[in-house]
Amino acid sequence: MEELQDAIEDAQYVNAIATQEEGPRPVLAWDKPTDEQLAIWEADTRRKASPNGPKPFSTDWSLQSAIGLFLFSAYLKEICDDFHRINFVEDVIRWKGMREKRKFEKAVEIYETYLAEYKIDQQTGAKINPPKTQITELDLSREVPGIDYDDTQFLYASTVDPTYAHNCLGLKGSIIREVSETINSREDEMKASGVPSEVNGGSSASMRLAKEKRYESLRELTQTWRQKENPDACLPQTLFDKAEVVVVESLRRQHWKGFVESEYFRKFRNFLWFQDRAVVPDDFFNMRVLGRGGFGSVIACKRGVSGKLYAMKVMDKKRIKLKKSELLTVNERVSLAAVESPFVVNLKYSFHTQESIFLILDLMTGGDLGYHLQQKGKFPKKECLYYAARIMLGLQALHDEGYVYRDLKPENCLLDEDGKVKITDLGLTTKITPTLHGAAGTRGYWAPEMLRRDKKGKRMAYGHTVDWFSYGCCVAEFISGANPFRSEAALSFGLEAGMETKEKAIDHATLEMHPDFPDSLFEKDAADLCAKLLEKDEKKRLGTQGCEEIMAHPWFKNLNWESIITDQKKPPYTPPKDVNAAPQSEIGTFHEDKKHQETVLELKDERYYKDWDWTNPNAYAAEVIEFLIYERETGEPLLPVSQNTGCCCIIM
Repeated sequence: MEELQDAIEDAQYVNAIATQEEGPRPVLAWDKPTDEQLAIWEADTRRKASPNGPKPFSTDWSLQSAIGLFLFSAYLKEICDDFHRINFVEDVIRWKGMREKRKFEKAVEIYETYLAEYKIDQQTGAKINPPKTQITELDLSREVPGIDYDDTQFLYASTVDPTYAHNCLGLKGSIIREVSETINSREDEMKASGVPSEVNGGSSASMRLAKEKRYESLRELTQTWRQKENPDACLPQTLFDKAEVVVVESLRRQHWKGFVESEYFRKFRNFLWFQDRAVVPDDFFNMRVLGRGGFGSVIACKRGVSGKLYAMKVMDKKRIKLKKSELLTVNERVSLAAVESPFVVNLKYSFHTQESIFLILDLMTGGDLGYHLQQKGKFPKKECLYYAARIMLGLQALHDEGYVYRDLKPENCLLDEDGKVKITDLGLTTKITPTLHGAAGTRGYWAPEMLRRDKKGKRMAYGHTVDWFSYGCCVAEFISGANPFRSEAALSFGLEAGMETKEKAIDHATLEMHPDFPDSLFEKDAADLCAKLLEKDEKKRLGTQGCEEIMAHPWFKNLNWESIITDQKKPPYTPPKDVNAAPQSEIGTFHEDKKHQETVLELKDERYYKDWDWTNPNAYAAEVIEFLIYERETGEPLLPVSQNTGCCCIIM
């Protein structure tokens, strides 16, 4: 009977994975608040609002939410047939997220489409209007420009003229001239610099100059991605701010009252109320167990109201208490919430019950790189480059938030259904401190500084550079199929030095051995990269000054970093749909021993989990907008269906 149930769960899981692209398949209706619940929630929202930010439920406040922007845009287009002004706002938001050359090209396109005088059709003599477009992104939200209310009103009075028919926004005056002059000035600078993207041959000085400029370009690219500051290498982020605020003000004056009185605004409030309600296990439908760990299981699940598939990590509080690992689990939850990156498995929701704690994560259906290495022996160069690039950016995302990962290995790098790799399992991730010390992770991937001791025999402190050593081990393993410090050569090196156990031999090799990178497996640039990443002296190790050092290495010279950073690069390998569907018999079950049964959870144990519950606002917004886009495309409301039928929720 258990085998039959396992087979049914396997079939449901594989079918759910295979039908994801067909659209959301919700099985629960969205809860709707009563008038009393909504009033209490609105009052609480106003009370918690920042005194320095927009007032809750105002235009600026609402458009800072991806859901609010989507629904206001839908109201303007579907009810008011007013496209051009909100399309301009949407295009400016997209432009602000772009980089380098494409950003300049988009700025010119926005200016010519919305701000310059109408183009005229040569045959008919009619004005050419911009195309009417819909929001297709799941994360488009507006950051309010730093222009205060009085200045906005002055700009509106001096710029907006409904009778001005020379452009589709009805704008005139100095703000259009400022945009035009800034774009023209930057274009002149680009032409004057005339720096070639590549240097073929030439003197060593010219080649060095080209390399330096390439390095600076990578630095500018990653600075923007890492959001430390915008270097304004292309155009200032404020280029369209004045035009944007007056356009939003014109929309507010003409349409906001109607929007607030519409069903669209009611949906918006209901969705935000739903986001703030407590998440519970019954919000998810479990499909099958994917694996088991020390504290619990990882289960493929579906979010009932949206039909979105996730991985649910369930950890038993008693097991955590038995192993005194409360702080370890809390640390994982905190670091997951702090780092949101396309290169790291992201946390969507966290909640807990009396017995268990839950993490809802990206569902990675393509298996781990350890599994794929075992199947292939080693990776082709295209795959090595792609995986290495994304893993590097995942590590840097952690470092930028002040964390060190400490557990990088192929088994902790997961593929999604398309083949995009992400770092997972942040249980050993921790904040970098001046006294951080001690080996953590998997032997053979440890950096030498994790093993060193001072003259008094005490462990020595380390920082983020330990991750770049582990990274070097992984890159070498991708290329050759073997970790340099978990190889026969490393074992022999340690044993010959008098180490008595396999573990001590590996540690000795990590500290003292300089691996060989044979020509038969490593091209020259690959060997050089691995050697510099596996440098024993962490102060000289590649990556010490940040990931740009590694990105600029010649091994990556043909990689389009723009496409990698923007998550647009198509993976070189697509895993099979059912790669994670291992038989339940192999996964096994937990044995509830006497110690577990006798462990008692006390009130004081709950202090560890008092801040555990969390909803990722970006993940929630993406669920809602994907749901709304599907409704828009089909022209019908999504209705909840039986979980067993696998089909299609009425939305408020």
